[in-house]
Amino acid sequence: MKKLLVVLTFVILCASQAFATEVNVWGERFDLGIINNFYNGLPGHTSSIISGNLDSNSLEGVRLLWAVQPADSYTAAEIAKMALFLSNGGRIAFMGEHGSYAPDEDQRISAAIASLGGHISINLDFPDGGFHDATRDNGQILDHTLTNGVNIYNYACFASLNVSGPAERLMVGTNHNQVMMAYENIGPGSIFLITDQNVWDNINGSNDNDRMFENLLTGETGAPPVQAVPEPSTWVLLVTGFAGLALFRRKLRA
Repeated sequence: MKKLLVVLTFVILCASQAFATEVNVWGERFDLGIINNFYNGLPGHTSSIISGNLDSNSLEGVRLLWAVQPADSYTAAEIAKMALFLSNGGRIAFMGEHGSYAPDEDQRISAAIASLGGHISINLDFPDGGFHDATRDNGQILDHTLTNGVNIYNYACFASLNVSGPAERLMVGTNHNQVMMAYENIGPGSIFLITDQNVWDNINGSNDNDRMFENLLTGETGAPPVQAVPEPSTWVLLVTGFAGLALFRRKLRA
């Protein structure tokens, strides 16, 4: 029995390694290295910057994809890649711009989210000029599993979001009517949306911006679980493990 448990443990551990948490950062204009370095600095996580068309990149093993400020409209193949990623339980964090600074980028993101079945879009406005601290006490940080541990969020001017249907608000501006961060579960996957609010400028001990971005990777969204299908490499490990079990049983019978 002990040998049986050892074999099973080995198979399970090897299979789990094929699904290691990882972040990919993809986009234009914004310094992608800032986001990439942040996630690489989190213990137990890795991140990498990808380039070119999304459909030419592998997202195997990736849990969170940052899609940042697109210089061109997303292609049909890239939208299809995003849809497949969501269906496998992936998370996409879109980041646009504020106000009329880059309206085309925001419209491309809004169109992509709609194509993926989402209900969040970006307005071309610019409330809350200058830096502010959203807090839980002032009502700007809303209670949600994704905002757990986030009590102070430092930000600057943003573009407000339209949120409807099953999409949910995570943070609002100073007037409490304009949404500045939202998310939505789409099948087993999730979409997050913010605009460039200078939220990466001041990640330090005086705020919880780092906790918010870590939550986007690790927090519970309430999405239904994926009916996992092992990757080919995992199947090899499983078959090898089961073959070992069969051999062990034969020896017991002998």
